[in-house]
Amino acid sequence: MGTKKFDRELYNVSDTLTKGVMGTWLEEEGYTSINDKENYGVDISCEKNKTKYYFETEVKYGWKDKWPDTWKEVRIPYRKKKIIDKWIREGADGYLTFVIFRKDCKQAWFIDGHVVNVSEVRSINNRYVSDEKFYHINIDDATLKDMENGSSISNN
Repeated sequence: MGTKKFDRELYNVSDTLTKGVMGTWLEEEGYTSINDKENYGVDISCEKNKTKYYFETEVKYGWKDKWPDTWKEVRIPYRKKKIIDKWIREGADGYLTFVIFRKDCKQAWFIDGHVVNVSEVRSINNRYVSDEKFYHINIDDATLKDMENGSSISNN
C-alpha cells in the first residue's frame, strides 16, 4: 500500500484554511511581517520582538472534537524532516513550530521544532498507509491551544 497518495484538492483546502486561521491568530498575538507565500519550506514566516518565527501547519482530519484521552501522542509526517534539516542547516535562525489543527481548526497542537527533531520516528500501518514514517510526539511535549481565544488548554 505504501504512503497515502497526495490529494492536491485536499491540500489546497487545508492550506488555505490553516493559513487563514494562523494569520488571524498571529496578528492577535502581536506577530508582524506575516508571510504565508508558498515557498516549499514552511507555511508561514513572521516576526515578533525582532525574532523570526516559522510555522508549519497541517490538519489532522481524524481529530473531529475533543482530543481523545486514549491519544497520547501527536504524529507529524517524517517527510517534514526536510524543513527541520533546512532550519538546522541555516543555523536554527528563529523558532520553528509545527501546528497540527483539529478538522474544524478551532484547536491546535503547537510543537517546538527542537522537540520534533529529537522525537522517535516509527512507521505506522492503518487503512490509509503501510509502513509510513512519522515523528511520534508525546502530548506532554506539546501545547494544545484554543485558536478562537488564544488560550492554552490543559493536556489532562
